[in-house]
Amino acid sequence: MEKLNLKNPVVKFLLTAGGLYILWLIIYYLLIKPYTNWDYYLNLNIVWLTHEFMSWFGMLTYIDIESDMVVLIMEGGNDMGLKIGDQCNGFKLFSIFSIFIIAFPGSWKKKLWYIPLGLILIHFANVFRAACLVYINNYYPRYLDFNHLYTFTIFVYSIIFLLWYIWAKKHGGINAKG
Repeated sequence: MEKLNLKNPVVKFLLTAGGLYILWLIIYYLLIKPYTNWDYYLNLNIVWLTHEFMSWFGMLTYIDIESDMVVLIMEGGNDMGLKIGDQCNGFKLFSIFSIFIIAFPGSWKKKLWYIPLGLILIHFANVFRAACLVYINNYYPRYLDFNHLYTFTIFVYSIIFLLWYIWAKKHGGINAKG
């Protein structure tokens, strides 16, 4: 059996990213989740930004708090609302995006501005996603599950992949040959 080549850039990336992800999970589940309100405040921020965004288009909404979830409800329609919980707030997406950029080759100086910029773009994509889902849930509730599970999951992940691609091509030292 061949020995693992630690100098191979792919192996190095996979080991670094895997190690950082395991470290992230340990920190998240042992420190962040039990001892902070980070997830709740991120949920609240998404709902508040979505509320503000929808008001630009004359859509009236109000915010309701349900234990650890924050609900955004549109006035009119069915008043069912959209619950934003810890699984939907994008925090885990932030970590996956950041880990990829950290583990991938490139200048640390560039990583220090690219990661926060990417996190902001991902966050606003999630706000747009929430606004669309509130609207769908209010007027076309039978389409909510499909759009929640597929359409807007693909939308947000496409943005993350695009950001990764841009990093790899422009800042990560990967050049297409052909």
